[in-house]
Amino acid sequence: MSDSPQLPPQYELVQLEQVDSVMQEAARRARDGAEEGTLVWALEQGDARTRRGYRWYSPPGNLYCSLILRPDFPNDRCGQLAYVATLSAGSALAGLLSPMTGLRYRWPTDLFINDLRAGQIMLAASGAHSDPYDWLTLGVMINIEQHPANPEPEEFNSVHASGAADVTVAQVLEEFARYFLKWINRWAEDGFEPIGHQWQIRADGVGEDMELHIGDQCLRGSFVEVDKLGRLVIASPDQVEHRISINEYFALDEK
Repeated sequence: MSDSPQLPPQYELVQLEQVDSVMQEAARRARDGAEEGTLVWALEQGDARTRRGYRWYSPPGNLYCSLILRPDFPNDRCGQLAYVATLSAGSALAGLLSPMTGLRYRWPTDLFINDLRAGQIMLAASGAHSDPYDWLTLGVMINIEQHPANPEPEEFNSVHASGAADVTVAQVLEEFARYFLKWINRWAEDGFEPIGHQWQIRADGVGEDMELHIGDQCLRGSFVEVDKLGRLVIASPDQVEHRISINEYFALDEK
């Protein structure tokens, strides 16, 4: 396996040493007219943030990439691609991790290895001024070689720390790109149902209490399921059901 990943021809790889964040770089390129399939890959990020604004640990040795898409489907389906990307990243890791390694998904787009956070999928869009969106960016951040040493308030993991010390960033990127084509084609042909089914096989916390922050609102309740449209179903303590879409969670229409 070479240091430069070998990707299917549907992708146009943009390899960079360092960026503020791959999501911001991909958004800039999307606004400037970059084609669908442009895949921004950086070796290091200087100011990567999670949806809630927390800094994502981004030294060299981990995977940071963002894929530009030009959707030709309604905005209300776009959030389902976060599940497609999560499945793709999970499929890539499952084939590279040691047998019996615990790999789980936590709603909406977190990847956990042996109960510790090891990766996250991000989603951004051009905004609600058009339907379909002019562009979408799907970001993938996975700890391969390193993870925070003394994190607060939670613990993290990495692929190497989980026993797969020979896995390279290029390997994971290649596998993610390959699986993304598989799962997005399945989604385009068969809709969300098979994607949701595969996601829920590895879903973490079903039936358990959870806390979810949407803007200034904090929802607390029990994780019931992901419905046929890809919305989280959470039952509050008084048994009122709330359905939260990925679009709402990532505030896609507010950008």
